[in-house]
Amino acid sequence: MMYWIDSHCHINDEAFKDDLNEVLNRMAEGNILEAMIISSYIEDYEFAKTIGHEKISFKRSLGIYPGDVDDVDEKLFEEFERRFKEDDCKAIGEIGLDYHWRKDNIEKQKKVFEDQLALAKELQKPVIIHSRDAIDDTYEILSRYDVKGVMHCYSDDAKMALKFLDLGFYISMAGPVTWKKAVKELEVVHTVPLNRLLIETDCPYLAPSPMRGKRNEPSFVAYTGEKIANELGVETAELQKQLIENYHTLFGL
Repeated sequence: MMYWIDSHCHINDEAFKDDLNEVLNRMAEGNILEAMIISSYIEDYEFAKTIGHEKISFKRSLGIYPGDVDDVDEKLFEEFERRFKEDDCKAIGEIGLDYHWRKDNIEKQKKVFEDQLALAKELQKPVIIHSRDAIDDTYEILSRYDVKGVMHCYSDDAKMALKFLDLGFYISMAGPVTWKKAVKELEVVHTVPLNRLLIETDCPYLAPSPMRGKRNEPSFVAYTGEKIANELGVETAELQKQLIENYHTLFGL
């Protein structure tokens, strides 16, 4: 049986605290049967371990988000490192660089990013990369580390996507690919080989059309998948099969 995967969701976020069980039931009803829960805080990661549903396979990832690097000291990093080494932690992320909100701590962002990449290489775990207004620095740093991973919620152009593909990375598309002015995103979809593509919600953010403006949730990932299948002219089941294979291959499932 084919189904959808959500390769990047934050259902451990407070946005879901009042109706998480209903959200999980809608996932199952919508045939979203595998998902990666992303945590940027240790408390969220521990909570993610408690989330479950009889029909859905959840995996978990943990990483120090670039927006939080100011709070990182040696003691806190050791707490993250201890959990990175757990079998339950399937990937390190989301990690990376974000110059959209902060440009006054770029060197600290880079250091924390590289420290996590070094651990990912040592532990042979994939990385989930966040990059906003920092794509050149992100690429330059990743090119120096022999790690595998995914460019999450990819928002740069197709030419840059090819460079990350050359590094061995996957490209993950989210809700913006369904939006009315998604010219750049659709060019990426036509550029990335199917065997290197993933889809995600990044919920509770970036809801796809026709749900734009609402709180995003994993059941909405089907809109993104259907849009990509229609754009590429492939059968839904064919795309689902390839996405499942890609997800399993990247995260060693």
